[in-house]
Amino acid sequence: MHPQIRPLHLPKDLLDIHQLTLQLGYEIPPERLQQHWQLIHLDKHYQTLVRTADDRVIGYAGFIQQYSWEFEEGFIRIQAFVIDASYRGQGLGRRFMQAIEQSARRQGLKRILLNSGNRPERYAAHAFYQNLGFEAYSLGFTKYLN
Repeated sequence: MHPQIRPLHLPKDLLDIHQLTLQLGYEIPPERLQQHWQLIHLDKHYQTLVRTADDRVIGYAGFIQQYSWEFEEGFIRIQAFVIDASYRGQGLGRRFMQAIEQSARRQGLKRILLNSGNRPERYAAHAFYQNLGFEAYSLGFTKYLN
């Protein structure tokens, strides 16, 4: 196993990404996933990094550099983070998150925010983030428009 962190390469990584997205609980067909991600990456502030092992993608992190009315400085908001269930518990997610933190520091950013669903199947992820020094911050709301 030669783990590597690198930028996403669509469509080469698509099938591995699709399987990981299913593990996050998002059921979207691969072709729609590819179209959606291509749109996201039209904005230069969005980035997706992948974690590889055994010549396949075993994790990804999708994030955006943002500014807000709430904080004086810019920050990274991680909107998706996953390590394949069969690779969890080996420190790969921790090292992946450390690489993202180092990248943010190099850019002069002082904060990382992330979203994680408030469902029982996400509680292990909440513990993971807290073990990395993240603190529960706010309660989010959503409204679907017809």
